[in-house]
Amino acid sequence: MRILWITVDVFELFFPKVKGRTTKGRFWIAPLFYSIYHQENVKLGAVIPIVDGKEQKQEIENVAYYSVNIGKKEVMTNMNKGLIDKYINAINDFNPDIIHVHGTEINFGLLRKYVDERIPIVCSIQAIVSPWLSFMKQSMADASVKRSKSLKIIFGRGGVDGVLKKWEKYPLIEEEIFRINKYFIGRTLWDKAYVYIHNPNALYYHGEELLRFPFYNTHWDIRFCEKHRIFVSSPVYPLNGFHTLIKAADILKNKYPDIKLVAPFSLIRENSSRCVDLFISKDYDIFLKREIVSHGLERNVVLLKNLSSEEMANEYKKAHLFALPSFLENSPYSLGEAMMVGTPSVVSSVGGVTSIVKDETSALYFAPGDFVMMAYQIDRLFSDDMLALKISENARIIAEKRHNVEDIIDQYMSIYTDIISNHNHNHIFYV
Repeated sequence: MRILWITVDVFELFFPKVKGRTTKGRFWIAPLFYSIYHQENVKLGAVIPIVDGKEQKQEIENVAYYSVNIGKKEVMTNMNKGLIDKYINAINDFNPDIIHVHGTEINFGLLRKYVDERIPIVCSIQAIVSPWLSFMKQSMADASVKRSKSLKIIFGRGGVDGVLKKWEKYPLIEEEIFRINKYFIGRTLWDKAYVYIHNPNALYYHGEELLRFPFYNTHWDIRFCEKHRIFVSSPVYPLNGFHTLIKAADILKNKYPDIKLVAPFSLIRENSSRCVDLFISKDYDIFLKREIVSHGLERNVVLLKNLSSEEMANEYKKAHLFALPSFLENSPYSLGEAMMVGTPSVVSSVGGVTSIVKDETSALYFAPGDFVMMAYQIDRLFSDDMLALKISENARIIAEKRHNVEDIIDQYMSIYTDIISNHNHNHIFYV
């Protein structure tokens, strides 16, 4: 079976060969790719757009890697003929039995209009832009970010408004991707609903994500965690809801003066001067710094550098609990990591989260933005070891089944086989 992936993520073996601006970060991509690579009678290829890059093909350890040169914004616009031709050239060279497009929030799915109809294309659902935009605006209103702009952002460069403007036209492209494709892979009732609302005739397959290796071998233990330490995966956007957690911590700090909020991947210039904030800092970063100071939490917030997978796993292990205060999520990778480690979780009941964990069983829920309820749920886990242990054990059982390596490989190989068979059966061609 010849399987061609199209993804923005540059694989480690190909990375040194690439010329141009690369993207990495969707952690489940490489583990799944190389697990499928080891299956018998499989030939894998990957097409990766590189901003201001060089067109090339590299055959490395029997995998065909293609780079496609694109402009900075060409993954979020309608495809022009030049870009289409670049993808088609790579596809024709590889001659796949099936194409796997990773993410409808990127314009790859439009290739269905241009690729030989005899080749099936399946699209994996990651984020969905149209609701993302709506909930981003909701989270902005809650965070009052508009009062925290540097001069750079006032003049229209970056910030939350910049992100919204960047994506505001994309939902029309996303809707077309849903409409013109037939095969989709998702993981939650939420993403399944969006597929069928846009395309009632679509065929939807359930396909899980693989975690990075350290999370399968790191186990949370209530006896050795740092009490009252809360780990949160990202404070980058208002949509992530870190400001909700700050307000919850303000409620809890009198009872738990040693409470800590720990976050990696922070873009906050923690020690930047007022001058730097005035001119170039991001609006949400400035807002968070002001919130931390206004609530007297300077000693309680720990901002970490970017972490390796081993360091991330250790942070889950060290924490008393994991918090997911997002205003919208599909199947957050961070929640899967927390569950696999066994870190008890307090989560906002949004999007696909309710397909992953159950309230009072494998996590504790609160409504997005409801910092009072969030504080109450955190307090329950801080003060009740038996409840924390129950949540931890149940979550780990679910994660071990959900992210089982062999089962997921079988899932995807079965999906590919079924789609190819279905597509060939319904497309009889005569020479």
